[in-house]
Amino acid sequence: MGYIQTSFLEFRETLERHIKEMERDYPERYTTDWYFMRYLKRIDMHAHRVDSPRDVSGSMRGLLRFYVDSVEPGSTLAERFEEVLDAHRFALRTERRE
Repeated sequence: MGYIQTSFLEFRETLERHIKEMERDYPERYTTDWYFMRYLKRIDMHAHRVDSPRDVSGSMRGLLRFYVDSVEPGSTLAERFEEVLDAHRFALRTERRE
């Protein structure tokens, strides 16, 4: 692994924070919240194996498809999704500048 930019580390931290928050009230199996948390865990696991936000873009697209199909706008999950998406996009935008 090479150099890991600060904004990508912040993206990882955002994922970890949301996972921990969701695990506190572990969602009931097979609910939308449970699947959302599983997507976050998958992205987090992948993000710790790579050193570029571009390398998790495929996983993020999977989360986006899930979000569009399953998450109510304005819900807590929608807020979580927006924060994760914003952190990923910021990491992508700053990748070349750092």
